[in-house]
Amino acid sequence: MKCKHYMMSAPTYVLDTAPLSEALAIMERKHMQDLMVVNDQLEFVGTITSFMFSKMLLPSEPQLPDDAEVETAEDVDNRLIPHLHRKVGDFAVAHPVVEPEAPLSDALRLLAEGYIRLPVIGPDRKLVGSLSSLTILRRFRF
Repeated sequence: MKCKHYMMSAPTYVLDTAPLSEALAIMERKHMQDLMVVNDQLEFVGTITSFMFSKMLLPSEPQLPDDAEVETAEDVDNRLIPHLHRKVGDFAVAHPVVEPEAPLSDALRLLAEGYIRLPVIGPDRKLVGSLSSLTILRRFRF
């Protein structure tokens, strides 16, 4: 089997020029842990993840229990707010990809390493699909 037989052909993505707030809104609305980033030619640029947002929400210094007691939700929000106007492309990180004609086993090896989702990229670097363990498992009837 090849990746093209299992891939989702209309993956969710965000443009690298969009503000980070748009990416966060997409991820929240669609309950996504990661989001693929493309340029205006729909060429794959990289991914952003919920882990990246978690790092942004961390305080700059380790907190003692007493500090955590007085911290407010506004304090946590204020750590993220300065980043929300910046471009998604500033945060996109390189990510392994597979091609539609690649053996499904290539994708499974990467997914087994802990990747949430794999971009499926055509020969022109355009995003043509995505694969996750769940997309593959959906083909099974339990």
